[in-house]
Amino acid sequence: MSARGVLAVLVVALLWGCTRSEPAPEAVTEAARPPFGGDFTLTNQDNQPFRLDQLRGRPAVLFFGYTSCPDMCPMTMSRIAAALKLVGDQAREVTTLFVSVDPQRDTPAALKEYVGSFSIPVIGLTGTPDEVARVAAEYHASYQVVPTGTTNYLVNHTSAIFLIDRQGRLRQYFRFDEKAETLASALRTLLSEKS
Repeated sequence: MSARGVLAVLVVALLWGCTRSEPAPEAVTEAARPPFGGDFTLTNQDNQPFRLDQLRGRPAVLFFGYTSCPDMCPMTMSRIAAALKLVGDQAREVTTLFVSVDPQRDTPAALKEYVGSFSIPVIGLTGTPDEVARVAAEYHASYQVVPTGTTNYLVNHTSAIFLIDRQGRLRQYFRFDEKAETLASALRTLLSEKS
């Protein structure tokens, strides 16, 4: 492979993975609303069916990740927690959703232990590989298993933070490393809207 080809592969490798993120629209307006997202059904950490439409009337923060993620997922969940703390008392109206992209290992029991480790309430969601793939596709999220030669494989995945309004519509998405203040401001906007 030529030096140029090696450089191209290296650039793609650096842009993909647990650190992969997407640009975010500037405004939380209907006109700026991404043309994807939508309702879905998965299984929660209590092994019960969960439908996004159960949250109607409440805004939500959604993140795709996996419980064995060594860095990106815990950092992103901490950033979400920091944003909710900045929102104050109204943060109780916001639901945080963690959709696992590793359904082979992330059973409801594994998710229950994982989401219980955060300082905010989080609903952990999993499903069959087909169900998870369908939800990820609805949100234009991607993921791919990366073998490590052991049972502790990694999963490269979209690292965006998705904001869903009270009507269940995707309104905005942010990079995983967005400032907590920016996330809090967007959440305040969603909270100020009537159901």
